[in-house]
Amino acid sequence: MTVIRERLRQGRRWLSRGMWERARREFEGALDAAVGDRERAQAAEGAAEAAWWLDDDARVSERYEQAYRAYRAAGDLVGAARSAAWLGNGALQLRGEDAVAQDWFRRAGRLLEGAPRGRERALLTLFEGMAARQRGDGETAIERAEEVVSAARGLGSSDLEVQGMALSGVARVDRGDVGEGMRLLDEAAAVALAGQTHEVGAVWMPGCYLVQGCVQARDWERAAQWSGRVMDLCRRLDLGSPFARCRTHYGTALLWQGRWPEAEEELTGAVRALSGIRPLFAAEARAQLGELRRRQGRRTEAGELFRAARTTPDGRLGLAELCLDEGDAGGAFDHARALLDGLPAQASLERCRALELLARAGARRSAGVPESEHARLLDAARELGGLAGMVGTDAVHASALWAAGLMRLRVLQESTGTEHAVATLRRATLLFERAGDAYNAARVRLDLAEALTARDRPGTAEEEAAAARETLVRLGGVTDARRAVRLLARVRHDRASALTTRQREILALVALGMTNKEIARRLALSEHTVKRHIANILVRLGLPSRTAAVAHASRAGLL
Repeated sequence: MTVIRERLRQGRRWLSRGMWERARREFEGALDAAVGDRERAQAAEGAAEAAWWLDDDARVSERYEQAYRAYRAAGDLVGAARSAAWLGNGALQLRGEDAVAQDWFRRAGRLLEGAPRGRERALLTLFEGMAARQRGDGETAIERAEEVVSAARGLGSSDLEVQGMALSGVARVDRGDVGEGMRLLDEAAAVALAGQTHEVGAVWMPGCYLVQGCVQARDWERAAQWSGRVMDLCRRLDLGSPFARCRTHYGTALLWQGRWPEAEEELTGAVRALSGIRPLFAAEARAQLGELRRRQGRRTEAGELFRAARTTPDGRLGLAELCLDEGDAGGAFDHARALLDGLPAQASLERCRALELLARAGARRSAGVPESEHARLLDAARELGGLAGMVGTDAVHASALWAAGLMRLRVLQESTGTEHAVATLRRATLLFERAGDAYNAARVRLDLAEALTARDRPGTAEEEAAAARETLVRLGGVTDARRAVRLLARVRHDRASALTTRQREILALVALGMTNKEIARRLALSEHTVKRHIANILVRLGLPSRTAAVAHASRAGLL
């Protein structure tokens, strides 16, 4: 019996250090030697916990069920309830089986009836809150999380307290209460990463939820500050699939920050690690890798990844973005509309990108937008604007301004509001850049350049398109860079076509460094006529000086 107790003690010691395989060997050895129900239950429970971090799903269920039966046989209803709670959490997190999870949670609750409100009750409440969030019931998730925090403080359990705070924080971020949600996540992660907790899950969960919250709110600066610390922790503790899920969130943040080679490493690693063992989480990773492939111009791969992830909102948004890339604005509009119809109103941050995409697709429809859809598009832009005010991050504000500017230009076609729409798009560009999202800043610049071209401001349009092309080429955004190149060529052709033969002739002489007087003598014109021609050239090209006109003429092949 002493040997069994020593193996149990050693197993718990290895668990506390994150040495899962060693812990499993100790617990399995204790289980083989156990003769009493209580020792058998403790050994099975320890082996199940080690198997959880080793991604051995079959053994997790087997050992927790064994622990559940042994605790009941020993008359330890609290231990049985704890095992039942973990079986429910496993059914949900490992296999996505909500009905099975709820059955185990109910069993745990019945076993705890009449027992003092201790740690097991708080743990069960935490799992119930996580389940509520996973099925989209944010209100219940927050209620359960607050119950956990209150109970944990009464019990003096920092582990449960930070997990409750983290769940409350991320659930609040889900519904758009980003200020309070991120405050809770920051606090929970700071406590956990400072070593003020004891259990590995209490360290991992706040950090992972924090990075996830940053991605949802598109708070790239905060993500950059925290991600490195969280990922170092996950690597040091060898957290298996939980680490791979963190890699998905981290890779997504890197993608939107323009750090594409690093994002590719994290996302491909996440897909590889999660495929076959965590289908739901693997789909999330595939959707983000698909977005990277789409931006890189690898459309076939992107389409395959998005279709494999179409059970996720990001997978469906990716399919819509592909439609836009291919000029099928109607298909993109239909994808975005179907996604929005299926998202609850309280899923605020999931709705943001879908609303933006609906607006962009509606604005790009080649045949125009039917009158019946005008109200839908305007409502989408207004809803996005309201959400931006609630969320408060620069990236979401930029997204709302992008949609609003396109609505004015292409749907309402407000000739009197052109300058306001252009200013709105400029503001969107600046906010995307301030948020660290160079890719979307460049895409807005292209829409701005098209608007300026249509309104006979070719010089400014060329500047915006050239800036966008430079950014997209640097990032490796092949598809959008091609759009920038086509737009630049069109702008320059239009500007070249705006010059008469005589004006081109004069511009060529200006490029040779000749003065107005010298040009007049060469062409047998008056100096006043040459001066008037040069003024007209600058007006037609939308440029401020002779030097700028010569530079443009050189780029456009006019010389």
